Amino acid sequence: MTKSSLPKRGPCVSSILLVLLALVLGCVLVLGCARDSSSAQRTTPEAANSARLNLGLRLSDGRWLELADLRGTPVLLFVFATFDAVSQASLMSLRPFVPQHPEVIVIGIAAHPRALQLVEAWAYALDPPFVVGADPYGRVENGESMLGKIEIVPTYILYDANGYEIDRTTGLVTEGDLAQLVQPVSQGAK
Repeated sequence: MTKSSLPKRGPCVSSILLVLLALVLGCVLVLGCARDSSSAQRTTPEAANSARLNLGLRLSDGRWLELADLRGTPVLLFVFATFDAVSQASLMSLRPFVPQHPEVIVIGIAAHPRALQLVEAWAYALDPPFVVGADPYGRVENGESMLGKIEIVPTYILYDANGYEIDRTTGLVTEGDLAQLVQPVSQGAK
């Protein structure tokens, strides 16, 4: 048996993954995709007086979900893009957050063209700890839904148990930022 002069696959794959991670982090830092919670955009007074949460989604497993049916429980919407590195990195904060806050239902909504075609693969590949779906009519990505125009992904929108928006933030947030975001509805549940 002859010995190959080619490098082993393990170190090569590790090197590629390390370079990709460095590129993603560089993009986040250089382009300003990531923000700390003090610079995050918050809900305007107009949004606080807006309509109640009422939006239908096709979930990644094919089921239909009417968000209005969730009244009685606070809801945190995670509006993301399947191809966005910051949206994918947000799962690092969401994974521990979701089981620690069972009083809040977390739902992911893909908000980009043809999102419904990609959300199943995204959910399968990344296995988020919450359901994900998309608006099959394209109203979310076009800014025509009750969520308003989503200019930055990821965007987190918190609704109280009555279905009214009470807070909103954008960008890469920490698990602590998420806990602080849901604090008003978490205190009511205790």
